[in-house]
Amino acid sequence: MSDITPISQAANGVIPVPSYYLPTVLGATTIDRGLINVRTSYMDKVELLKMNSSANSLHAPVSTPTTGVGDYSITNRQIVLGNIMYYREFNPLRDFENEYEWQYSTGSQLDARLAAVTQTALNELAAGDINDGLENLIWNGDTTSGSAHLSRFDGLIKLLDADSDSDLNNVTFGAALTAANIIDKLEAMIAACPSAVLENLKIKFVVSHADKYKLFDAYRDATITKGINLMESGVPRFAGIEVVSCGIPENKALLGVFDSSQNGSLQAGTWMDQDRGVVVNRIAANSEDFFIKSLMKFGVNYVKGSELVYGKQ
Repeated sequence: MSDITPISQAANGVIPVPSYYLPTVLGATTIDRGLINVRTSYMDKVELLKMNSSANSLHAPVSTPTTGVGDYSITNRQIVLGNIMYYREFNPLRDFENEYEWQYSTGSQLDARLAAVTQTALNELAAGDINDGLENLIWNGDTTSGSAHLSRFDGLIKLLDADSDSDLNNVTFGAALTAANIIDKLEAMIAACPSAVLENLKIKFVVSHADKYKLFDAYRDATITKGINLMESGVPRFAGIEVVSCGIPENKALLGVFDSSQNGSLQAGTWMDQDRGVVVNRIAANSEDFFIKSLMKFGVNYVKGSELVYGKQ
């Protein structure tokens, strides 16, 4: 059974543009904008080991010390990978035999394949579906969800809300973000941020796409867009800190060190980056039907809650 639904051709004298117009998609913006480090070659779980040293360890010297002051501690967080599949079927011969000529299958009847323009469109649609779905999972995934597209692995919002190490710097907004209050809420997040994090050159605000435009609306106040709030190369900033939008839900925000290195606050695990690609092949040697399929493993987590500020309504 095909998953392609062609249009019905009933009009005479219609001359179509020989191409497809595809939807605009944002894709996996958390990955594409370098907010998370994706580690490859993992199948099940990724162990993130954290090593810390206790504070206030300096003391008066003694000629022959016998006891140390303070200690080192090793703790861990885990990325648990989930299994994800994308799969659809189509028949290049039957799906388009009543369509426009440029949509006809190519090759002989026994070796019919999609027209190149249709195959390209299908590949681009699949890539958009996969990346959009993955972005949604990165933030909103929940293994207890009754929706298959969300239950693949636990996303960052569920993990942040759980605060399993009880060390997150939480800021309660108390209301939905608006152009009138977003400046105050971001200032509250800065106030809650450890100085060592604030001084890191890779510090960023992470906000939703909708909330970024609320910030732009607030920037219309001529007293705000001065000095360190000015954009450079189209990059929005607040208090000199870059503001990056992605698939995080509206009315939630993060402040911390976010990049695609091993030192970034957000980490992900997968088997291979190429798994986000698709395979197109005939279902069986004696079949006219084809499939388009992707298989991947993916999971996420944050590293040190003490170095993150989590703002939420």
